Amino acid sequence: METNSGNSGRLTPDSARSALDSVAAFRAQAATHIAAPWWYHVGLGVAVALVFFSMSLREASWAVSVFVVVVLGLDYAVRRATGVSYQRFTATLGAMRIFGGWMLAFVLLAAVGMYLEWGAGVQWAIAVTGGVIGVLTAAVGFRVDAVAGRDIRAGR
Repeated sequence: METNSGNSGRLTPDSARSALDSVAAFRAQAATHIAAPWWYHVGLGVAVALVFFSMSLREASWAVSVFVVVVLGLDYAVRRATGVSYQRFTATLGAMRIFGGWMLAFVLLAAVGMYLEWGAGVQWAIAVTGGVIGVLTAAVGFRVDAVAGRDIRAGR
């Protein structure tokens, strides 16, 4: 096989170290850019809470379309603000674990709120659980960014 490189395909220790250092520097730079601004996580939390609030008002039909538009808008805005586009909640194993815990809490809290309001007749129970889920959504978003950044810096 013929190569066009000056060293006939041999890799020197210095060039290998340089390549590894470049990869590490790129990972560190990417890890600093992936963290979303505060407004992204807060916006997601508020959007989730508003959907649950609209369920308590028995007006969820309009809220779902607004939710979709807000989430897509936030996603577009965070990509423009950070210059990075990636699946933040499933980017690394650590982020997926946190996201899985959030999903479990989301389902359980939503079920409790719906049971309390629709089954037991406790007014505004869905809105209250939606508020809790909204705060949890924002908190988990900040944590996922921190864990994903750490994992990317470490090369995981």
